[in-house]
Amino acid sequence: MTTMTAPAGYKPVLNESGFNKYVGPVWQAPDGSDFLFDIREEHLNGGGALHGGMMMALADIVMGRTVRDALDGAKALTISLNCDFIGPSKLGERIRGTATITRKTRSIVFINCELKVDSRMILTATGIWKILGSE
Repeated sequence: MTTMTAPAGYKPVLNESGFNKYVGPVWQAPDGSDFLFDIREEHLNGGGALHGGMMMALADIVMGRTVRDALDGAKALTISLNCDFIGPSKLGERIRGTATITRKTRSIVFINCELKVDSRMILTATGIWKILGSE
């Protein structure tokens, strides 16, 4: 397993239990603007590239956390996630994820996401989150 650390100020997004033990770590910037993820051996597919399911899970985490941060304590869940795989990535590379909310109603949030390695795009995604209410 490759062990990598996040830049100063970044905080872990996930706890290390259940599915999250295999997904992370994922780190969020102090201002919430971006997320970092380092590709480890357990994230690879049989061909040695980042597994598509891992890319989709990462996009869901980046968008879900961005939605959560924008809702001031309300909970939300993914109701739609559409991903386009643009290019491969490999062991040891660091992915930067960003998300932008494009529209928010009283009950639904629409959001876009990009995953990049340096300036190279590897995935774009769009999603819809259902707002459930306050905690």
